[in-house]
This record gives sequence, structure tokens and C-alpha cells, in this order.
Amino acid sequence: MSPSPTVGNWRGDQFAHEAFVYDSDEAVRRRCLPYVEEGLDLGQAVVLVASRPVREMLVAALGERLVERVAMQAAEAAWHGAPATLAAYQESMRPLLEAGEPWRLIGEPVWLAYPGGERWSRYEAVANVAFAHYPYYSLCLHDSRHVPAERIEHQLRTHPLIWDGEPEPNADYLSPTAYLRSVEPPWTPAPASASVIVVSRPRAALAQLQEVVASVMQPSRQPDVLLGIYEVVTNALKQGVPAEVMHWRDGRTTVWQVSDAGPGLHDSLAGYAPPGPELNSGRGLWIARGIADDLSVRPTGPGTAVRLYFEDAQLTASA
Repeated sequence: MSPSPTVGNWRGDQFAHEAFVYDSDEAVRRRCLPYVEEGLDLGQAVVLVASRPVREMLVAALGERLVERVAMQAAEAAWHGAPATLAAYQESMRPLLEAGEPWRLIGEPVWLAYPGGERWSRYEAVANVAFAHYPYYSLCLHDSRHVPAERIEHQLRTHPLIWDGEPEPNADYLSPTAYLRSVEPPWTPAPASASVIVVSRPRAALAQLQEVVASVMQPSRQPDVLLGIYEVVTNALKQGVPAEVMHWRDGRTTVWQVSDAGPGLHDSLAGYAPPGPELNSGRGLWIARGIADDLSVRPTGPGTAVRLYFEDAQLTASA
């Protein structure tokens, strides 16, 4: 089979992930319109999560054919924070995955320009692993007129393919682990002044953590901090060994480290994607990632260490 003019050598049997950066309406039209038309001609499902100008352009060009056969969603309404947005993507693709046929996606993460949107690049990196066996081509659009250049640069490090008249390997691409290591907080040794407690039973651990969190954190942050740490501690105790909980200050951030010597996960990608409904474990770390301002995982000998970072709440002056 000769290469496709819009997806190159993709054969519909695995995930393909392309970043397309554009700076004009005509450029995005030339890339997207043939891509959608070819997919429809081949009988492939097409999913569109894009900005209003891109949606209107495709509707104007394809009319009822697009409206009747393409699942469309406004990208402006699709952002729920990075963890929840990836989870929504994963859930929406479940029927397509179960159908067993290849499909095409046009995704335009307009939220890269939103406050906090920079975190999305981590989840784009993780998608290369989490969705590796999904049979779809993901064409990710990035409008350089609206998305800051620095955030587009991060996108180019998380997509294995770019467009140069055809899909080409991306020389700037980093493996998911390498990319995450480059953007997560540096993993330096815990300071000698760090406070330490050891917990061994879930119920007793909750009481201990409540006391420590109340003595360290601002009241407005305490519920989130307690939930995030307890989720990680519970995971550690499931290994049947005690967990060590440390905390220390780093500027305006309180760092909490939960470590154990059990045979748990050593994967730095753990917790970025929610576990499937068929799994009975793994959800705690995903919940913690959604709560903490940052979170990273490292192996510590035979065990695992998880660090959660919680910034001080912004205090609003009284009027």
C-alpha cells in the first residue's frame, strides 16, 4: 500500500501523534480538509475537537457530510484541567476502541493559552504511552497567532510527528519519561531539617496525617493536602510495608514525600492517565496528581518515593 497523502505510512493499527503548527486560516484548511475527506472516503470515524474557526471552516467546505458523519465538539468547552480532560478523552474513545476500527482525530487544545494550560503538554507526552495501542491518528492543531511560542515549543517535544507536506519524524521529540523529567521539579535530596513520621496502618495513618497537616498547612489547603497524601500513603501500605512521610518547606511550597520499600511502581508516568474501569487499583495516584500542584515519582532502591508539592494559598487583602 502506497503512503497516504494525509497520514503517511499510518495503517490504522496503532497510535500516530502529529503536531501541526499554523499561522493562517489557509494553512489549517490545507491540512485539515484533505485529512477529513480522506477519512470519510475510507469509511473511518472522524472526531473533531477544535476551535470555532476550524469547525466553521470544515462545515462550510463539507456541509451535511461533515455534520452527519463527524463527531464535533467545541474545544473551548472541553477543558476541565489536564487530568480530567485526558480522562474525558479516554472515556470518549472507549466506544471507538471497542468497535475495533481505525479512526481519525483533529484535536486543537486551545486551552494551551489559558492559565494553567501549560500543564497539558505533560499529558500529551503521556498519551504516547497510554494510547499506544489505540488505532487512531491524532492531528493536533496549534495556532501560533494565539498560543504562546514557549507552549508550542513544549508541544513539539511531545509529538513524534510533524507536518512538512507529509508526516515526518520530529527531531525535537523527547520520550515521555525524558520530557516529564525536564519539566517536573528537580529531584534533590530531602533536607536534613525535614520532619518525618512512619505509618503502618491506614486508619492510624489518617489520624497521624490529620494532625501533621493541620500543624503545617493553611486551613484552606488542608483538605486537599490531606486527601492527596492519604491516597499515596494508602497505595504504599497496600504493599504490606510501612510508609515514611516527610515534609519540608521550599520557598512558598510545602513538599511532602511518601516512600516505601515495597515492590510498588517505579514508573514516572504513573498516575497521569486514569486506570481503566476493569482495574481495581491505581486510581489513588491519579487522584493525587489532580489535587497536588505538582507530583513526581522516583524509584528508591527496591521501593518508590512520591513527592507532592503544594503551594501556599494566595491571600486576598481585605477591602
